[in-house]
Amino acid sequence: MPPATRSSPTSRLVTAFAVLVVVYVVGLRIWFDVTAPVMGDEAYYWIWGQKPGWSYFDHPPLDAWLQGLVAAVFGWSTVSLRLLTWVSLAGTLGILWLWSRRIAPAGGSAAFWRMSAVLLTVPVVALFTLEAFHDHLLVFFTVASLYLLWRFVEAFEGEGRGFGFLYGAAAALGLATLSKYNGALLGLGFVVLLATRRSLWPTLRTPHPYLAALLAVAIQAPVIYWNLTEGLATFRFHFVERPSNHWDRPALLQGLSFLVQSFIAAGPILLLAAVRFPWVMREPPERSLRAILVTVFLASTAAVLVASLFTDILLHWNIVADVALGLAGLWLLGRWLFVPQALVTLYALTMAVLNYSVFPAGVGGFADPAAPANFGWTEVGAAVTGARKAHPGAFLAATKYNYAAQLAFALHDVEVTAINPLRSQYDLWWSAAAHIGQDAIVVADERNPITLSSPWFASVSKLAEVPVMVGGREVWHFDIYLGEGYRVSEGA
Repeated sequence: MPPATRSSPTSRLVTAFAVLVVVYVVGLRIWFDVTAPVMGDEAYYWIWGQKPGWSYFDHPPLDAWLQGLVAAVFGWSTVSLRLLTWVSLAGTLGILWLWSRRIAPAGGSAAFWRMSAVLLTVPVVALFTLEAFHDHLLVFFTVASLYLLWRFVEAFEGEGRGFGFLYGAAAALGLATLSKYNGALLGLGFVVLLATRRSLWPTLRTPHPYLAALLAVAIQAPVIYWNLTEGLATFRFHFVERPSNHWDRPALLQGLSFLVQSFIAAGPILLLAAVRFPWVMREPPERSLRAILVTVFLASTAAVLVASLFTDILLHWNIVADVALGLAGLWLLGRWLFVPQALVTLYALTMAVLNYSVFPAGVGGFADPAAPANFGWTEVGAAVTGARKAHPGAFLAATKYNYAAQLAFALHDVEVTAINPLRSQYDLWWSAAAHIGQDAIVVADERNPITLSSPWFASVSKLAEVPVMVGGREVWHFDIYLGEGYRVSEGA
């Protein structure tokens, strides 16, 4: 049994605190789902689900497929859009329950609440599984895959069996990568583990590791097929077209920036506590788990660090490593470090939820500059509908892909498009030739002005302004334009 879960008055208090943490996180998620307007990327991925395809421009297809299914069964609403986040949360907690029963048979309940509370208060997990982004599926399948890999290592090192768990881990790995490409970092960790853990070397003389790897790769068949039929669109975007790419020269400051971001993503207390790895998880069942979590954490972090030298790295790109670290948090944080780690994250999560639902201009030190633009889409939709009545036959567009998606969600109209020099999934759906000479109603704002779209029209003129009011004050405003005479831009 992990020392932190052994029965004592202090341990019981910490367990009670962990229960309150989980309940509080669930409460925040309910509040967010009910009150927060749809975010740009949430709407974007939802629209993907309404246009089924083998894959999509910058992400794999599993989330979109599931969102399409949700829409078919439950219809269009903010609640249904975020429904899958609850499915993945329930699945993650279910796996943690199984995990806790094995690591602490006599204190499984305490271990479950502690493991759950630690994982849900890893900042990047807390913030990026809240919304209906691909990350909530990635986290679920990462937890599932790590659990199954541990069961395999435990069984193989004990009795030389357990290959069924290995295939299960590979399938979960494949689904993690079909959810988000970062899942491949989990596979990198698995390869490093097999290469460096001597007790697993006999498996390399069997076909099972290779067949398991083939299974994980085979699950990516839709992505591979789609890219072969779409001119390798995903690979060109990530490795060629991304504006921040500079593969010919490393930038050491970007690497340093990634390391700083790592403290934010994992939480400084948890990340610094990782130095305790050599002194914790030393009992036989825990020792193999430590090897897995350390290997995945280091392999993923090293790979993303190298990538950060050549392109901008976003806060959540190393989430696989942070999940592995969070699963070790029960041992690394112990009784005392767990409380401040949880409190810091709960404060940040609370401020984030309030920012996205009530105070979009920022609150309590948390501010997302894009948050105000999530509000007011009902009013924008009404203004666009009015403009379209005055200009029948005009198609609908926006100057940015996420604005196009938010307008589409507000109007329940999947034919809204984005007209912008930056390529997106909309460019793959759009047929320019079919719209030559047509007019368009275009939504823009100060951050994404009409000049981004105007090269595609013979002329543009403002039709209306839509102020976005929250709490009695204007936090944003959108502009509605008429673009006349659609044409193919010379720069397109």
